[in-house]
Amino acid sequence: MTTTTSGAAQVELAIGGMTCASCAARIEKKLNRMDGVEATVNYATEKAKVTFADDIAVEDLIATVEATGYTAQEPTPPRDESGDGGGPSDEEIATRSCGRSGSG
Repeated sequence: MTTTTSGAAQVELAIGGMTCASCAARIEKKLNRMDGVEATVNYATEKAKVTFADDIAVEDLIATVEATGYTAQEPTPPRDESGDGGGPSDEEIATRSCGRSGSG
């Protein structure tokens, strides 16, 4: 998700390949070395929150992370909860049996 405020934009990137807090620190350091970028990377959530100048593209941020040896992508939007997301409906779940046979 990318948001824009006056003169700056924000994005939350999903980061892959981190194995420890040092990995997160390395990515954060590389992103923060870019002019007009302020980033924090959370190892536990595997996300980077990045504020960047309007003249920087999200693709540039992703390329910087990838050049550091990790993967990065914008998170996919949350699934639509309208019931057509491919999973069972509430009615299907309610009518399922627990698999036990007999009454005793």
